[in-house]
Amino acid sequence: MSSTSTMLAGSPFRFRTVASWTSAIGSELEPAKDYEHVRLNDARLVTIRPIVASDLPALRAFFAALSGATRRLRFHSSTNEISEPLLREFTMVNYRALAFVAEFHGAADQPATLVADARFVRNADSDSAEFALVVADNWRRIGLGTRLTRILAQRARFAGVRRLCGDVLNDNKAMRGLARSLGARLSRGIGCVRLSLEV
Repeated sequence: MSSTSTMLAGSPFRFRTVASWTSAIGSELEPAKDYEHVRLNDARLVTIRPIVASDLPALRAFFAALSGATRRLRFHSSTNEISEPLLREFTMVNYRALAFVAEFHGAADQPATLVADARFVRNADSDSAEFALVVADNWRRIGLGTRLTRILAQRARFAGVRRLCGDVLNDNKAMRGLARSLGARLSRGIGCVRLSLEV
């Protein structure tokens, strides 16, 4: 689990504000959509979409730009660099794994940058999946982690997953707070807290 550190059918863009998403995780779900434009609580606009293989360079830059503290909370160990094989795995989507990223388009002459990543990997022979989320250091507390988690929970349910689970380090107060706000159950483990979110 992280700090707040299968492609889907094509569809038109949608625009929503974070404040408009008030329904509970377990409520009736909308049909799957590829892209969403979301206006965050600080008025910045991001696009949330499924990850694709061509995101590899942007994903590499995203993880490299995270603070050491945020990477530790995401990967549960101190690391300065994410291995290339792991990065490539992160960009692959299949029947067990799905990931969404949030990207920000700044200046017109600059490429979009990734500012958050959320993903799940379905456990074998189970209706549960392991969940991870990480948000860039200067993109926190503005509703992005909540919105990404809601989208991932919706897509998980479409895929037949009924529960998202993950381990959160004890000192990851932001992630624990997010989990509680979404109605997740938390149970204590050794050096971590186990999260279980019904979708």
